[in-house]
Amino acid sequence: MNVRKATTKQEFHRQRILDAASEVFLECGFEQSGTAEIARRAKVSKRELYLYFAGKRALLAAVITELQSSMQSRMDLRWSSNEDMEIILRKAAAAIHNFILSERFGKLVRIVAAESYHDPAVAKQFFELGPLAGRKATAKFLKAQMEAGRLRKADPIKAADDFLDLVVGAQRMTAVVLGQVDPAARKGNRIQHSVEVFLMIYAATRTPPATRRRSKS
Repeated sequence: MNVRKATTKQEFHRQRILDAASEVFLECGFEQSGTAEIARRAKVSKRELYLYFAGKRALLAAVITELQSSMQSRMDLRWSSNEDMEIILRKAAAAIHNFILSERFGKLVRIVAAESYHDPAVAKQFFELGPLAGRKATAKFLKAQMEAGRLRKADPIKAADDFLDLVVGAQRMTAVVLGQVDPAARKGNRIQHSVEVFLMIYAATRTPPATRRRSKS
């Protein structure tokens, strides 16, 4: 029982430090952040902070892991849904779109981009836990739909790339990196359009979504 309490307390302290680090990094940027300020906000001593993390770079790596893992967990739930394929694709597209355009993600992308010159491992970690893992999860779902006959047979990885490119797009990702996301871009018909174009290319029947909806009515 005591061991369990000690473990819970350690996890609580670690999470509190991690939350404070995330807050400070996103407010001040990596270079201007200090472990003293992170410890102050976490209400721990610097000595205690260093018991959990070797330094700022270790904290940044942990912040990246937490953000990307949280997103992947949410996406895993989306991809494992038993709903209609088109509904799953729309909900997944909306989740990806909102995540990419979130202020938190945008700031973290810019921090990682700046730090990649000094520490390429940070950029590698960010890519592997985020875009690469998302690509693989998307491809896994699409492959299952191909095997079930809902999508035409194709390379699942290429199909995943096409889907993600339609949802995010190079222009929008550039805006995120530069911190120039238009608030209006969070709304509109992009999600529906992205899914409909994707299904025009990959749907097994090649029937446009608008036609399918009219045929049901």
